[in-house]
Amino acid sequence: MGTVGPNSPPRSTRVGQFIDVRRLLVGLDLYYGWFVVASCFLGGLLIYGLLYSFSVFFGHLVTAFGMSHANTSLIFSLQSVMMYVGAAVFGFTIDRYDVRRLFALGSVLIVGGLFGTSIFSSFIGVLVCYGIAVGTGFSIVMVIAYVTPVFWFERRRGVATGIATAGAGVGMMAMPPFARLLIAALGWQRAYFALALLVSVALAVATVLIADRPERLGIDASAEFVTTADDRSYPSAREQLRDVRSVVLSPSFAVFFLAFLGSYLVPLSLTVNFVEFARSVDIGAQAGVFAISVIGATNTIGKFVTGYLADRLDTTHVLAGNAVVIGVLTVPITQIHDAGVVLAMSALFGFGYAGLGALMTPVMADLFGAENLNGLFGVASVSSAFAGALGPYLANLSFDLYGTYIPVFLGMALISVLSAGLFLLARQWAATGVRG
Repeated sequence: MGTVGPNSPPRSTRVGQFIDVRRLLVGLDLYYGWFVVASCFLGGLLIYGLLYSFSVFFGHLVTAFGMSHANTSLIFSLQSVMMYVGAAVFGFTIDRYDVRRLFALGSVLIVGGLFGTSIFSSFIGVLVCYGIAVGTGFSIVMVIAYVTPVFWFERRRGVATGIATAGAGVGMMAMPPFARLLIAALGWQRAYFALALLVSVALAVATVLIADRPERLGIDASAEFVTTADDRSYPSAREQLRDVRSVVLSPSFAVFFLAFLGSYLVPLSLTVNFVEFARSVDIGAQAGVFAISVIGATNTIGKFVTGYLADRLDTTHVLAGNAVVIGVLTVPITQIHDAGVVLAMSALFGFGYAGLGALMTPVMADLFGAENLNGLFGVASVSSAFAGALGPYLANLSFDLYGTYIPVFLGMALISVLSAGLFLLARQWAATGVRG
C-alpha cells in the first residue's frame, strides 16, 4: 500500500470508478462532508453497538467457559487495549495512507473476527478473534469515524462531530436488545455469525462513502473553513512525530490524558457489566439490557445537544460538566435498587456520557491545534485502553470476591468527578503554555 499525500487525487481503477458513488454524490446540492458524517455515524454505530453488546453475551461466556467473571472479562479488557492502543498506532498511519483503504482493512478485521468468534468454542479462540482481531478493526474504524469530520468542518464542527459520534449511542440503544433476541433464538455463537453478516453489509456502505479531506475530491470548502487548503500545510512523517511528541510530553496533555482515563472508568465498567449488575441487585437481566438501550438513546440525543452547546460555549467546560454528571448519577444507579429508578437515572447518565465521545476531538483541536489530530487522538485514546482494561476487570474481581460491583463503581464515580477538574486544569495550562 503506497502512501498518498493529503491533496493527491484518489487512485482509480475501472472497478473503483464503477463503485465510487462519491463522484455522483459530490454533484448533488449538498456539501459532501455530510455524507462523510453519515459514514462515520454508521462506523460508530457498529463499533459501539458491538462493544456494549458484550454485556449481553457476558453471562453466556462465563457459563460456556466455566471461568470466573474476572477472568472472562479479560476478553473485553483485551479488546479495549487493542482498540485504543491500536488507535494510537493507526492515528499516525491514517495521516499517511488513504483513509478509504484503511477503513476497508478495519472492516475486514471486524467481520473476520466475528466469524471466527462464531466458530471457535474455546476461551483462547474467542480471546484471539473477538479480543484481538475485532479490537484491532475497531481501532482503525474508530479513529477514522471520530477524527475525519474535523477535516471537513470548521464553522459547524461541533454539530458535525456530534452527529458523527451519535452513531455510538444508536448502536448502544439498538444492538444489545437485538443481540439478546439473536441469542435466545440461535445461541450465542450463531448470534455472532448473524451479526457478522449484518455488519459486513453496513461496513461496506460506510467504506464506499468515506473520504479524508475535501481537496481530495476537488471540493470547494471555503464556505466551511476560514483557511483554505493551500494555506494548510501537511508535515512529513518525521515532522509529524516530532510535533506530536512535543504535545504529548507537555503537562497540559498529560493532565488531559488522566482526565479522560478517569472519566471513562465508570461508563466502560458499568455498561459492560450492566446485565450482571442488574441480576446481582435483583432487578432482572432484562432491566440491565433495557438500561443499556436507554443510555444509548439519550446518548444519541445528548450528542446533538452537546454539539450545539460546544459551538456556543467553551468546549472544555461542557466536557468537564459531562464528567461530573457521569460521576454523580452513578450513585443512585448503584444505590437505589428499583428498576424504574435505575432506568430513569440511566437516561440522564446517557446525556452525560454523550459528551465524552463527541467532544474529545473538538477539545483537543481547541487545546492543542487541529494539525496532527489523528495522531493526538490515537495517543489520547490509550487512556480509554487503561480504563477498559482495568475498570471491568476490577469490577468483576469485586463481584467474584464479595458478590457485589457497587464499591468499585462508587470509587470510579468519585474519580470521574475529580476528572472534571483535570479537564479545566489542562485547558488553563494549554492556554498559558505551562511546561514541565
